[in-house]
Amino acid sequence: MKRLYYFFLVTFVVFLFLSCSRTEKAAVGSAPPFVLSTIKSERLDFKDYRGKVVMLEFFASWCPPCQTVAPELKSIYEKYMGKGFVVLAIAIDDGPNALSAVKNFVNEFAIPYPVMIDDGTVSRQYQVISIPTSFIIDKEGKIRNKHIGLLPDLASTLSKEIEILL
Repeated sequence: MKRLYYFFLVTFVVFLFLSCSRTEKAAVGSAPPFVLSTIKSERLDFKDYRGKVVMLEFFASWCPPCQTVAPELKSIYEKYMGKGFVVLAIAIDDGPNALSAVKNFVNEFAIPYPVMIDDGTVSRQYQVISIPTSFIIDKEGKIRNKHIGLLPDLASTLSKEIEILL
C-alpha cells in the first residue's frame, strides 16, 4: 500500500512540474531596472548590462526543477558568454539560512555567473509566480521571451532565442 502511495505521489509531482511549464513570447516592454547585492556582496545594477543579451533566471535553492536546469543554464552561459550574453540569477530563498543555502547551491552546481537573493521586490516587478522562470532580454533592455517551469527542450530553445538576439 505504501509503495502505491509513493508511486502516485511521484507521478503527480512529475506531472505537475511538466504541466506547469510554458514559454511565452513576451509583449515587447522594457525590463524593470533593479539593483541587488550578489552573494559575494558585490553591487549589481541591471542597467550596467545594457548592450548585452541577458537571461534573467529566477530560482530557489530548494526547487527540484531549478536544480535540474542548473547544469543546462551553466552550459548555455559558457557557450555564449564571450559573445555579448550574460546570465543573472536571482534566488527567491528567504529566511535566516537563505544566504548559506544559495551559496551551497552555487557551489554544488559550480555556477559561474552572478547570483543574487531577492527580498521579493524584483520578483514582483517581473511578475514571477512560479519557479524556475527565465526572461530573455535583448540588448536594448526589452523582454523578448519568458519561460516558466521546467522545459524539456530548454537548451535548444534558449540557444535559438539567444542567437537571434546576438
